[in-house]
Parts: sequence; structure tokens; C-alpha cells
Amino acid sequence: MLATATGQSALQNIQPSCAICGAASTPECAHEGDRLKLALDQAMARWQGVLQIREWVLIHARNSVINTFTQLKAARAHAHVAYLQTLPCYTLFQTYGGHPPLPPQQLAVLHTQISNANGIFRQGIDDDWRRSCLRYPEVLDYYFSLVEVSFPDEQDSMVRTPRFGAQAKEPKKVKSRRDSLDMGSEKGKKRDRRRAGGRTPPPEAPMAGRYGRR
Repeated sequence: MLATATGQSALQNIQPSCAICGAASTPECAHEGDRLKLALDQAMARWQGVLQIREWVLIHARNSVINTFTQLKAARAHAHVAYLQTLPCYTLFQTYGGHPPLPPQQLAVLHTQISNANGIFRQGIDDDWRRSCLRYPEVLDYYFSLVEVSFPDEQDSMVRTPRFGAQAKEPKKVKSRRDSLDMGSEKGKKRDRRRAGGRTPPPEAPMAGRYGRR
């Protein structure tokens, strides 16, 4: 009777009610969209590829920032030592372990100069570290841009006729530009184990603490 009353074309335009609240389908009802977004977020959390990407990007970004800071710190320390060497009687100060045979007034001036230089050096180290940490957004974006994710062909049978619940194939790993390097590294590790009589080489040093530093 419904088909007779409305016509075949009108039947095609009938929309189902909201699957969540049961109300008539309207643009104002956001229940289905909200639940779909929640389901998508949960599915992404279960997908190991997201964790692999996060870990790889985080490790490389952290190492990059730390390496940059280490170079800045070394350059600043070199400049600091060079400046101290220009202070009058500083060599004598070092030779006598901080107690050179100098008049008290001259020694007090030297102590003040050294203290001021050390304060400037310390402030410079803090500034270098702060600037290095502020580069994290840029560095993270850079390493994320190196990650390559491959999609199956749209004509692939697994895409066109998915079999949900069936035995899934081994999931493809996320590709990154380190893959070829990792293969060479793995071969090198095997070679090192053979040379070491089968013993496993010591593990790499763990990541550092806050912002990746100790």
C-alpha cells in the first residue's frame, strides 16, 4: 500500500531514523556522526600503526632536539673558556687551584669577573635549551612528513568485498624512510653476534628523561 500511495521514486528518498536516538533523520541530529567519530578514534587507538608512527617520530624528534642543544652547549662552553682565559691572572688562578698569591683587592675583582662570566654562561645554556625545545613543533612536523603510509588499490578484492570477521592477513607495517637502513642494521647486528661467539651485543642506551635529557 505504501508503494502504491507514494510511488516507487518516493520510496528511494525515505531516510531511516537515527540509529542512536530513533528520531527522524534531520541535519540537526548529530548522534550518528558523534558515535562514528568515537568509533573511528577507538579503531585508530587499536591500530598498531598509529603507535609505531608516534614512537618513531617522538624518538627521532627528541634525538634531533637534544643533538642540536648539545652542539650549542659545546660551542657556548668553548666561548666561555676562551673568555676566562682573557681575564688578568686567570691562568695563575687555575694554577693555584683558585687561591693564587694575589693582593686581596685584585683577587676579589677576579672572583667577581669569574662569577659574572659563569652566570652569563649558565643563562646562555638555559636559553639554548629553551630555544631547542621550542623547535619541537617544527621538528615533529618534519619527521611526520617522512612517514609513508600505503593504501591498497580500490579494485582490490579485500576493499571491494571485505570479509569482516574472517582470518585477517598479516597487517602491513607503516613504511618509513628508515626501512632500508634498518635492514642493513639488522644484518650488521647478526654479523656482530657471530663475531661475538653468539653473544648478544649490549642494548642501546635508554631515552633520557624530561624533554629527553638527563
